[in-house]
Amino acid sequence: MSALTENPERVRKLFVNENITSEGIYGLNVTKNGVKTQVVLDDHIPCSDGDPCFSSANGNELWVLLLEKCWAKLHGSYARIIGGQSHLTFRDLTGAPSFEQETSAEDAW
Repeated sequence: MSALTENPERVRKLFVNENITSEGIYGLNVTKNGVKTQVVLDDHIPCSDGDPCFSSANGNELWVLLLEKCWAKLHGSYARIIGGQSHLTFRDLTGAPSFEQETSAEDAW
């Protein structure tokens, strides 16, 4: 997610409409396995003791929680995205090519 924040326009393009709706319904334009698709979400975020169960936003940023919910919906549940690989998330959400960076033992030192 932090990589996306470096280009706010990229985040804006993911949302069908930038406005918060009174109905709490949002549309996101994402790519899954190279196929562009639109995902419709509500703004019900899983919480425990008043805090989001999974990711957290910096302040009152709803877009972070909605993007995570969108990705979970694409994969069938939040449980299926735990420990996901960031390059796959970036590819699915943006449609941009993304690759896992290989790290050798030498690079780690």
